[in-house]
Amino acid sequence: MNCTKSSLFRAVLILFLFVSITRFYSSDVLAGGYKIPEQSANSVGLGAAYVANASGPDSAYYNPANMVWSDEGAALETSLNFIYLPGVDFNGTYLGVSANTQSRSENVFLPNVHFISPKYGNTRLGFSLVYPFGLSKRWDTSPQRVFFKEFTLEVVELDISAAFMIDPKLSVGWGIRGVFSKGIVKGDGSATVPGLGPISRDFRRELKGDDFSPGYFVALSYKAAKPLMLSTVYRSKVTPNLEGNATLSATGPGGGTYSGPTSLEVVLPATWQVAVAYTLPKAVFELVYERTYWSAYQSLDFEYGNALNSPVLSGVFDTPIAKNWKDSDTYRFGFTYHYNAKFIWLMGLGYDETPVPESSLNFELPDSNAVLYSTGLRYQHDKKIVLALGYLLSQKKDRNVTNTSVNGRFESNIHIVNASLAYAF
Repeated sequence: MNCTKSSLFRAVLILFLFVSITRFYSSDVLAGGYKIPEQSANSVGLGAAYVANASGPDSAYYNPANMVWSDEGAALETSLNFIYLPGVDFNGTYLGVSANTQSRSENVFLPNVHFISPKYGNTRLGFSLVYPFGLSKRWDTSPQRVFFKEFTLEVVELDISAAFMIDPKLSVGWGIRGVFSKGIVKGDGSATVPGLGPISRDFRRELKGDDFSPGYFVALSYKAAKPLMLSTVYRSKVTPNLEGNATLSATGPGGGTYSGPTSLEVVLPATWQVAVAYTLPKAVFELVYERTYWSAYQSLDFEYGNALNSPVLSGVFDTPIAKNWKDSDTYRFGFTYHYNAKFIWLMGLGYDETPVPESSLNFELPDSNAVLYSTGLRYQHDKKIVLALGYLLSQKKDRNVTNTSVNGRFESNIHIVNASLAYAF
């Protein structure tokens, strides 16, 4: 590589590392969606059907067992996800009041970094910086803004992984996860809440908290036959306890104020993937079954360091809210086509089940089943540099909801674009 190319690569790398480290601590940062499996151009282009066929630097995250079968030297990949969340349309009522409106649209930039070391005999090491979970919904009009003016969860994860080749057909991988989480909840406005009398009250809530929690992951890959690869990956549950401060207020009889410590336990569920990839001379087909153990999320329960000396504050803000989410399944199909020595085309298709039951669906995450469509292109610039682009559409099914708070219809979708640069040392 000449001096100009080397300097360009170093500049891009420094920029991505700087943005990745500082982004989490920016007070205005928002993330899109609760679970974000797409953390590289390969994954975006293949609709995350990228487990048994994972190769190169991002295999450190998607399937560390495959690291031992990548090219001999070290490799680094930096990428940037752009997530566009159009406003969620709602037509219906909330708390018995007409609530036809649209949430605020979101534009989110999430940088990612993946690295694999040179081989050390039958062993290899890896590193990843990713944003695997996140949630942002903001409603600017009443009555939604009373309790859902902003609901934000941001998660950034640092992974250190290792792989060992047991024999030429079998390898194992494992690693540790360092998960940093930050949450913000805001609401203000007037509403008549069932059970608190017929009067309209002014409510205000603002909570902020953060946490660091560890986790782990394990992986296994087996070359069953020359064209056939079988893989499985398990990532542990992590339950951050977001600790911070809260400011609450409510007017009217029994109202009051609170300003003090607060905490909220968040569930980042365990996932288990089983994948099979079949390789032809110019193409690779992959099928992935993914189970996400969302049933660990049973309630939304804010805790306070001091007593809420107000029956209204206690009833509205200190009562656990049943969620009763269920385990969900995702089915993914990926197709990789080697057009020539320079260009590789990626395509993905999937079906993603929502874990949110109708009984507990609300405005912080009006989720529904989704069909996933994706495509991408990789360009081998030379022996050391690979450029890639990926696009994914998560087309959410319109959802009709009737429960104790919400009666109406939600419409939404998600767009993800990823650009990446990979460099082999």
